Amino acid sequence: MASLLIITPVEKLQEKANLIVRSFKDIPGIYVSLDKTQKSIENILKKAEINTNNLFFIDCVALKKTRDDVLHIAPDRLDLLESAVSAFMKGIKGKEFIIIDELSTLLIYNNENKVAEFVEKITECASQHDTEVVALSPKTKGEELLNKIFNFFDKVEGR
Repeated sequence: MASLLIITPVEKLQEKANLIVRSFKDIPGIYVSLDKTQKSIENILKKAEINTNNLFFIDCVALKKTRDDVLHIAPDRLDLLESAVSAFMKGIKGKEFIIIDELSTLLIYNNENKVAEFVEKITECASQHDTEVVALSPKTKGEELLNKIFNFFDKVEGR
């Protein structure tokens, strides 16, 4: 499986994200956080006894840089986000993964077509670099967006 879109009730999003990160064990990955700060996500993962040593965080929530090893990108800068994710995929030899939580949050800052284009670029790049992409989105938000991006994913769960 190269790419998976998970549509789930909002109250189960973090639980699903935890399961995904846990399933990748010692494989390097990027966690793109669109609804919680890196610090908050890392605390949630550690509380669930999930090793975060192989995770690189891209925080699209916190306005202020808190650590040198965390990338902060505004959610309206999809060009920078796509560049950072692509650079990660190209820079890691072997298998890696990307998890994008709350995908529909991007609709607050960008129009539907821009978000769909971003998803298409990420999934295309991932398929060329042995990278698994998992995007999560709440069931109730962004139906039009979800309809536009279904075909970019190898598998869609929960629709």
